[in-house]
Amino acid sequence: MFDKIEGLCDKVVSGMQVTTMTAATLAPSQDVAMLTAAAVAVERVRRSADAAQLAILAELARRGFETGPDGSTLETRAPAGEVAELASDTIALALGCSDHDARTRSRLAVRLGDDLDPLIRPLMDGAVTERTLRLVADETQDASRDAAAAVVAHVLAPMRGTDVPRIEALDRHDLAQACRRVLDRTDPGWRESRAEVNRRERTDVRTYPGPLGTTELVACLPSETAHVLMAGVCEIARERQREDPDLRVGPARALALADLALRGVEVSTHVTLGLALVRGPSEAGEAEGPGDVKTAGEMRTAGETRPAGETRTAGETRPAGETRPAGETRPAGETRTAGGARAVSAAEGRLIDVGATVEPWVGGVEIPRIGWVPGFVVQQVVERLDSRVTRALLDPETGTVLETSTTGYVPPPSVRRLVELRDTRCRMWGCDRPAVACDLDHATAWPGGPTCGANLSALCRHHHRVKHAPAWSYVLHADGSAEWVSPAGTQRLTWPTAYAPAEAPAQAPAEAASHETTGAPDPSTPTQPTTSGVVARHDTVDHGAVATAPPF
Repeated sequence: MFDKIEGLCDKVVSGMQVTTMTAATLAPSQDVAMLTAAAVAVERVRRSADAAQLAILAELARRGFETGPDGSTLETRAPAGEVAELASDTIALALGCSDHDARTRSRLAVRLGDDLDPLIRPLMDGAVTERTLRLVADETQDASRDAAAAVVAHVLAPMRGTDVPRIEALDRHDLAQACRRVLDRTDPGWRESRAEVNRRERTDVRTYPGPLGTTELVACLPSETAHVLMAGVCEIARERQREDPDLRVGPARALALADLALRGVEVSTHVTLGLALVRGPSEAGEAEGPGDVKTAGEMRTAGETRPAGETRTAGETRPAGETRPAGETRPAGETRTAGGARAVSAAEGRLIDVGATVEPWVGGVEIPRIGWVPGFVVQQVVERLDSRVTRALLDPETGTVLETSTTGYVPPPSVRRLVELRDTRCRMWGCDRPAVACDLDHATAWPGGPTCGANLSALCRHHHRVKHAPAWSYVLHADGSAEWVSPAGTQRLTWPTAYAPAEAPAQAPAEAASHETTGAPDPSTPTQPTTSGVVARHDTVDHGAVATAPPF
C-alpha cells in the first residue's frame, strides 16, 4: 500500500492543476462568497497534505546511518521522540528547504509520532495549520509526558458552551495561554525553570538579508532588557521625527537603534573586497586583436594605424574601428579600469592597496546573512568610517598570478583568502554561513589531494561533518561546482560566487606568440576561480582562462 502514495499524490496534484486553471479562467466572474469558499477548500487540501508529509517525516527523521565493523554503511533508527543525527540534512536536501525549516519540521513530526500523536487528526482534517501544532509543541517542550498529555487533552476538548475544540476556536495568543494554564496546574514551577534556561542559553542576536539593500537584525533578549531597549528606541525615534517631520516611524526607529548601539563606541572594521578591473565601454567600432594589452591611459587618434609588434605608450589615441595586428606586444601585468584606463595590476599576485591614480569600478557587495550593500555605500564606508579596506585587484583577461598551492595540510593565508573570496559562504545547498566562519575542507583528502584552491571549499563545521558522514557523497568538480548526494539519493549542485568554465577556450597561435613576447601570463595555464567574473592562476587543475557567470 505504501508504494501507492506517489500515485495518490500525483492524482491530487492533477486535481490542483485543474483547480488552478479553472480559478484563473473563471475567478473574475465569481462573487466574494464563492471565491472565499474555494480558497477555504484549497487550504483544507494544503493542511491535509502537511499532515501526510509530517506522518512520513516522523519516521524519516528517525533514520540515520553509521559505519559497521566491516566498513559497510548500516541504517539505524533513533528512539521514539528523538531525531536522528543528520536526518534533517537529508530532509532539507530532499525537500529543497533550509536547514532551519528541516530541523523544525523534523522535531515537530517526531513529537506528533510520539507524545503529541492525537494532534495530527485536526491537521489531517484541514481544521488547523501546521503552525498551530508547532505552537503547542513549543509550549510543551521539556514538559513531562503527563503534563504534555494533559495539554493535548485540554486543547482538543470543546470550548465551554460550544462543540468546537479549543485548538480550532482560539487564536494563537489565547491558545498559548490555555496551554500554560494547564502546565501551571500539572507541572508547578515550569515557567521559572524554563525562563531560566531560555535566558541563559537562547538569548542571541542574528542577522538575515532583508529587502534589497537592507538587513533584518533579530534579537532574543531577556524580557526586561527588551522592554527598556524598545522604550529607548521609541524615545530617540520621536526626537528624530521632531527634527525631520517627513521621517516615518519605521526608519526613525531603525536610526534610533543604530544611535543607541553605537553611542560612545568606537568601531573599526576591516573589509576585504575582491575587485576585478572591469572593462569599460570600448571606443566606437574598436576591435581587439588577440593578446592585446593596453598601457595606462592609452587612447587612439583618428586614422592612426600600428604595425605588428609596436609598443604603445600612455596617452596615445586610436581611431574607431582599428584592429590590432596579431603579435603586437604590450608590457606584462597591465590592467584597465572601468573607464577604459589601464594600470599595472598585481603581477606577483599580492593583495594591493589602490592609490588615487587607480580607481577601479566598485559594485555592490553581497554579504552572507547580511544582504546586498550598494556600491556607493561601500565607497562611503571606505571614505568616512575608520575602516581598513584591502582591495584585491584581479585581471579579468589573464588572471592574477597567486600563490595558490602548498605542500602542507594547513592552507596558507593566501589560499584561505582565495577560497573565502571565491565561495563567500558554505558550499552546502541552502546554507548561508559566511566562508570566513567556515572550515576549509579538502575535497580529495590530503595528501592524496593537494592543499590548493581547486581542492578546497568552504564548509561550516556542521556540514563539514555531514560531508564525512556515512552514505553522504560530496564532489568538487573542475568547474567549481560542488555536488552533494544524500543517503536518500537526492542530488544538489552549488556554485561558488565566482564561476569559471570547465574548459579553456582554444588559444590562437598568434595569441600564444604575443604572450611569449610580452612575458604576460599565458591564459591557457590552469586557473582557479576567485571572485565574481575573475580567475586566479593555478598550477594543477584547468578551470579556463576567463570566468563567466554561474549557469542560473
